[in-house]
Amino acid sequence: MQQRHPAGRSIAVIGSGVAGLTAAYVLSGHDRVTLYEADTRLGGHAHTHYVDRDDGTGNGGPVAVDSAFLVHNDRTYPTLCRLFDDLGVATQESDMSMSVRADDIGLEYAGALGVRGLFACRQALRPRYLLMLAEILRFHRAASRLLRAEAGDEPETLEAFLKRHRFSPFFIDYFITPLVAAVWSCASADALRYPARYLFVFLDHHGMLSVFGSPTWRTVTGVRRPTSRPSPHVWPRCRRAHRCIRCAGSPAAWWSEPVTTPRESSMRPSSPSIPTRRCCYSTSRPPGSAMCLAPSRTRRTGPSCTPTSRCCPATPAPARRGTTW
Repeated sequence: MQQRHPAGRSIAVIGSGVAGLTAAYVLSGHDRVTLYEADTRLGGHAHTHYVDRDDGTGNGGPVAVDSAFLVHNDRTYPTLCRLFDDLGVATQESDMSMSVRADDIGLEYAGALGVRGLFACRQALRPRYLLMLAEILRFHRAASRLLRAEAGDEPETLEAFLKRHRFSPFFIDYFITPLVAAVWSCASADALRYPARYLFVFLDHHGMLSVFGSPTWRTVTGVRRPTSRPSPHVWPRCRRAHRCIRCAGSPAAWWSEPVTTPRESSMRPSSPSIPTRRCCYSTSRPPGSAMCLAPSRTRRTGPSCTPTSRCCPATPAPARRGTTW
């Protein structure tokens, strides 16, 4: 990417999620860019939460748990990989797999652990679970056929697709719904309303419409390590956070005052970082709940699965089904 300079247009970028940060970074090569963020930190959904896992022995402590962006691969995210190269962001090989625990029926399975992960509990010996495993392969074939066919005038929802192909309720409740809800970070009730073709394109690009052939996943190295030197991506034009104290008339009409609380220091993340102001503009999201999970030393899952997770005390109570990536 080209060298930044202060000349050019004056551009405002709303939001410091991955789209906002990337847009601001690219545009700053030719223009003067101001990034507006309603929160007191950058990153949007991408954030590190610290969960206390003290088990009463004094040997516990906070565990850093990343949310939102976790892994990528060069096959699906070539532009992101080029951005990391440009910024000098180190990455390392990682893994992405799905594990499901359903306390309502005592079922749990881990997809990446082979036979011992798929048959980790007694419920895995029930005929309906064995049928679900067979239906996964049938689902892969049916979804691939849909992608090869011509797109119709009316987009078919995932719910309609599953009904048309007569997939069992158990498969829908304990495989496809947790899968889609985890991929899109949405409620289970919303998962089946997604357009089937759009979803299958995503799954196919990520190697999730076959048992084998998944890409090599990578993750950012040391994302929580604070930088010890000034970041070359910090812009000198804006140095302080601002908070909105009044909004009136046009969305462009706003007043602000400096934020002087200690939280201001949280807006200076490690590379890449962009100075920000806290503005009156923010987007509304539908109500929902999320859990922040960390390994537990006191509770375990079945003998063939990984240690279970427990909910962060600051979050709502767990739902009856949980999906872990």
